Amino acid sequence: MKVIEMLVDVWDNNLATPSSLSAEEIQEFKKRTNANRVMARNWIYDGKPYETHHQIRLLKDHSGFIYYQNDDPRSRHLVVLNGDGTQRFVIGVPFLNENSRPAKGYLSLPPSPARFGGIEWGVEGNDGNTDYLFDFDWDTGKLLRYARLTHSW
Repeated sequence: MKVIEMLVDVWDNNLATPSSLSAEEIQEFKKRTNANRVMARNWIYDGKPYETHHQIRLLKDHSGFIYYQNDDPRSRHLVVLNGDGTQRFVIGVPFLNENSRPAKGYLSLPPSPARFGGIEWGVEGNDGNTDYLFDFDWDTGKLLRYARLTHSW
């Protein structure tokens, strides 16, 4: 399988850093260079360079990316891209039962820090009625399973 290599963040001062920097390393870089925000991401896939201005998250298997549709967390849709930047599919808030109201739900970018119901790389979200941890097939977009979130607060 082809994978994404050399993923870098391009900052508003035109400097680039590896996307794998820790939070502390990012803060030090920003302080040292007066950078404020990431403007683009560059990577190599199948020997070719690519770039996007979306705020992307690398898929677990490094075969592609995921981001909020229109770069807006309120869009209720996640867009999954292939390693070459082409769209693989779009995931919307699932309709799970008669109480679901997808138009009022949301999806967060994976991976969720929550790990339960056998879901290891899940998407926290809400079907418009109840909070869930969703598990999607990142090759097809199919909802594989879901578990009701339990909050400790």
